[in-house]
This record gives sequence, C-alpha cells and structure tokens, in this order.
Amino acid sequence: MAATTIANRPRAARSSWVLYAILALLFGLYQGINQVVGLRGTGIAGWKPMVWELSSVVVIFALIPFIVRFERHFRVEDRPRWRIVVAHTCAALVFCAVHVAGMLGLRKLAYAMVGQHYAFDSLAVQTFYELQKDLITYVLILVVIFANREFQVRRTSDLRAAELAAELGQARLKHLTAQIEPHFLFNTLNAISNRMHEDVEAADRMISSLGALMRAAYDSDHQVLVPLERELDWLRGYAAMMTERFRGQLSFDLTVAAGLEAVEVPRLLLQPLVENALRHGLPAGRGNLAVDVSRQGTTLRYIVSDDGVGIGDNTVKPGTGLSNVVRRLELLFPGAHTFTLAARHPQGTIVTLSFPVAN
Repeated sequence: MAATTIANRPRAARSSWVLYAILALLFGLYQGINQVVGLRGTGIAGWKPMVWELSSVVVIFALIPFIVRFERHFRVEDRPRWRIVVAHTCAALVFCAVHVAGMLGLRKLAYAMVGQHYAFDSLAVQTFYELQKDLITYVLILVVIFANREFQVRRTSDLRAAELAAELGQARLKHLTAQIEPHFLFNTLNAISNRMHEDVEAADRMISSLGALMRAAYDSDHQVLVPLERELDWLRGYAAMMTERFRGQLSFDLTVAAGLEAVEVPRLLLQPLVENALRHGLPAGRGNLAVDVSRQGTTLRYIVSDDGVGIGDNTVKPGTGLSNVVRRLELLFPGAHTFTLAARHPQGTIVTLSFPVAN
C-alpha cells in the first residue's frame, strides 16, 4: 500500500503540471482573442495579437512557481517588515526583467518562424511599459499565495477543531455509558441480596445471569454503537433477572419489528429505561412492562411502558438513568432525536424515544 502511494505521487504531480500548462495556454488564448477583437479594422494580422498575449502569459505562468518558492522564504506576513518589502521589491524587478526578456524572445522566435521580424521601440521603453503592469501582477500573485495559505491554515484548524470535538464527544459518550454499568451492578446486587433471603436458588440463577451480562458488557465496553441484537440480548438477560426476582408478579413483553437485528444503536440505552420503569413505575414488582422497537424510514423508535403508579409530570429528573440517556442522545444525535416521558392511559408511564439509524 505504501509503495503504491509513493508511486502515485509523481503521477499526480505530472498531472498537476499538465493541468497548469493547459490553464496557462487557455488564459493566453483568451487574452489573445480579446486583443484580436479589439484590433479589428487596423490591418494587423490576427495571429500577431495572439502571439503577443500568449508569449506574455506563458512567461508569467512559468515564473509563478519561482515566486511561490521565493515567498516561502520571505512570507509577506513575516517580520521585520522592511526585510520582506526589500526582498519582494527586488524580486518584482527581477520578475519584470525576466518577463520582458522571455516575452521578447518568444515573440522574435514566433515571427522568425513565419519569416518576419518582430520590432519594438527599445528595450528601455518596453521594460518601462511592462514594469507598471508587472508590479501589479507580482502583487496580485502574492495576494493569491497569501490568501491560499490562510485558507489552508483555517481549513486545517477547522478540521482539527472538528476532530477534537468529535474525540471529546466520544469520550463523554463512553463516560456516560460507563456510568450505567456500576449503577446497574449496584441495583442488581441489591436485588439479588433481597432475593437471597427468600429463594436461594432464584438468587443463584440471578447471579449466573448477572455474570453472563457482565461478560457481554466487557466484550463491547469500548463501543458506543452496537448491533440492536446485542442490545436486545442484554435487555433480555436483565429482564430475566427481574422476572426471577419478582416471580409470578412481573410480566415482561418485548416486541421487535423484523429485520432490525443488525441496525447500529447506542449501547445500553434500553436497559436504563426498563430499570427506571421498574424502580419508579413498578417499585413492588407487580404489573406489566412492555418494550416495543420499530422503525419508520431512517428513524428507530423505542417505546417502554408500564401499568404502574404513573408520574406527576413529564420532567426528566436528574440522576444516572433517564438523564444519562437524554445526554447521550444529545451528543450522538444533536437536533435529530426525540425523548418524551408521559402518563399512560388508563394508568402507568410511557417513555418514547427515537433517533436516526444508518442501515
């Protein structure tokens, strides 16, 4: 791969120079055509203005790469200013001299090829005539070089800022996701401890299920997005523990639309919603808890509902559960997600959230 990249660099450089030469010729032709049109009716052959303009433009374009290299050593924004002004004043005079000499040489050569002689007033007069135009041309070239460099610097800075923002966002996401696991582990161990006094075998099964969930969490602990299938496996394991804890009292229904198993979703987003429903909607473990996962176009929707005690308002309270989910949605899908917490009729609570998915 590295050898291929290195081999492609000379080819790309040659292509750039070819395009540069074509651009110079096209610009020279454009200038020449304008001269031909302007000199209509003067009796001057049309090829002569073309030669005049092409010779001038070709020499200028040939000198531009040297000006670019010279400017790298004497950047217009560098200090001390007098040193830069002196350097570029001398360079502009050299540019004018080389331009005039090259231009006259090409014109004499072109005229000689058709058996004619190119005459001009005098070298001093020609140089003075071209000097004013060449000074303006040189300054314009410097302006373009400076503007291009500033654009590249700003573009690089913007890209770096975007990369840093993305890295910070990823770090915050991982931190928020990591918050869920200790919170979940503490609550689950507390549930196992309570169950231990009532049914040792049930508590043992819950410990086995917890171990499986912890292994699954370890396998994907560096991932922010995981396939929906893995998220649902985690949810099923958690639901199995909770239904084991509240055997005969809690029912859990999971409905998932077909063909969504491979969709990439935020890791550990469903489990906090279900845990919140159990803690606040069904604190005694009696009732029904339902999860529905569906897709509408490019939007995935989670609905978690219970038939418990309900809520007094729809404000997300501070804490590890729902507020963590909301912050992660804001980081992952700014302005492109929804989250609502509302009363369910005839009783209970319903949480609905949606976010865009890529596949």
